[in-house]
Amino acid sequence: MGVTRVVATPVVADAQAALLAGNIGVALYHAGSPAMPGLGAHLHESAVKHLPQTPSAASWDFLSIAIAAFAADRFVMRNVAEDGWTRVIALDVAVGNPALWTPQLPRLESALRFLTGDIWQLSVRGGGSSPPPVAVRPTDRDAICLFSGGLDSLLGALKLLEQGRRPFLVSQGSTKEVGPQRELAEAIGLANHRFDGNVNERWRTPYEGSTRGRSLIFFAYGAVAASAHGLNEVIVPENGLIAINPPFTARRMGSLSTRTTHPYFLNQLEEAMAGVGLNVRLTNIFEGQTKGEMMAACAHANLATLAATSYSCGKGKRINAQCGRCVPCLIRQAAFHSSGTPDGTHYRADLRTSAKNDDVMAARIATARARQSTPEQFGRWATKSGPLPADPARRGAITGAVTRGLVEMADFLDGVAWR
Repeated sequence: MGVTRVVATPVVADAQAALLAGNIGVALYHAGSPAMPGLGAHLHESAVKHLPQTPSAASWDFLSIAIAAFAADRFVMRNVAEDGWTRVIALDVAVGNPALWTPQLPRLESALRFLTGDIWQLSVRGGGSSPPPVAVRPTDRDAICLFSGGLDSLLGALKLLEQGRRPFLVSQGSTKEVGPQRELAEAIGLANHRFDGNVNERWRTPYEGSTRGRSLIFFAYGAVAASAHGLNEVIVPENGLIAINPPFTARRMGSLSTRTTHPYFLNQLEEAMAGVGLNVRLTNIFEGQTKGEMMAACAHANLATLAATSYSCGKGKRINAQCGRCVPCLIRQAAFHSSGTPDGTHYRADLRTSAKNDDVMAARIATARARQSTPEQFGRWATKSGPLPADPARRGAITGAVTRGLVEMADFLDGVAWR
């Protein structure tokens, strides 16, 4: 099985040397070009602009590892793999304190393997980027909340506000998500309390489109923001069904079932960060709820309007719209239906004519099976996407949310007048 070696460093000369040696050299915190892979050129500027003080060196090293892994995920094509999917990536990242991170590399390799489905071989070297010095300014923020512009992240921010909390939002903006992120942050009064990051990766095209490693950047941003605010928790708002994302059919076991907020993955990251002194909890406040339950519990007067502005589609980046028939879009529509919230979202596809679409068919098969499954069968099915927490109460809450989430979607799909 062939190994692709990726060297990620802020030293452009070292990245160029890696390219000349036949590897992929990535210039971290530099703008890329067709001749030189790069990303993260504006992250120092974003930190200085949005954070209340200089983040810790360990959190910035974690960010370097995260954007390096994302670069490898984008620049190493899956079609070069022997099976057309599973790549073997040897990633060497320049950090500020290699000795601190070296013991955590096996755990990070395992987490990345779980997240992307690839085989990772991680190493670290010196010469990494230091966090930019940020002028200290007062802040009253008491919570760090990931904010993608999706419906779940909107509901997470609204829940914190309803609880009297003062959240600081953390966003990683792709082209299609920047607009909803900014509009929603402005609408809920948090436009001035948000870290707006965008790595802007660039090299020669095409890029790998699966981008399983993207969520790692979100968590690294969260760790950086938590460090700069003196907080020890990052709120991860994701409904229970998507967080576990069990495969709807056997064929969807790997490539079509993402694990970006799975509790096992979050735990692996927490343990790696704790090992370098970053004691940051990654807390999914919605892991025991369905998306419909989350919407029903939200008391915001303009929920329907805000929700319609949010962006949930898993395939919209390719079609410049929310498709209406991918799994995230189906769960989204089921949540509007279950909560009785009018859905003003514009979807590209007419679901009534999409009965034979691959995602729609998989959802219909899964929901039909759900009608006939026992709680024990549901529990076994939920573990197919990865290990669940050992604590019986937490495990039961998660599997219960998965069960009810499938019922929500079944009720919605049952009402579609298929053509």
